[in-house]
Amino acid sequence: MKNQINVTEQIRTVLKEGKIELFMKEELIGRVSITPEKQGKVELIQGFTEKDGKIFRLIEHLQNDHPKAYVEGCDLGWC
Repeated sequence: MKNQINVTEQIRTVLKEGKIELFMKEELIGRVSITPEKQGKVELIQGFTEKDGKIFRLIEHLQNDHPKAYVEGCDLGWC
């Protein structure tokens, strides 16, 4: 199961050679073409998606990796 986290406000843009490059922190996560032929086409790396003008990071939800209790695996509950 994948969760989506809205990261739109964390995105920084740079204009470069007919494209707008999208960065999250220092990582290039995608490009938006501004040339007449491909105007507005959004290309994002794996793990990101765009919907309704917002950018989301896809996170895998881990259900079975959580301990059953805080002291799980400890002898008599003392760690």
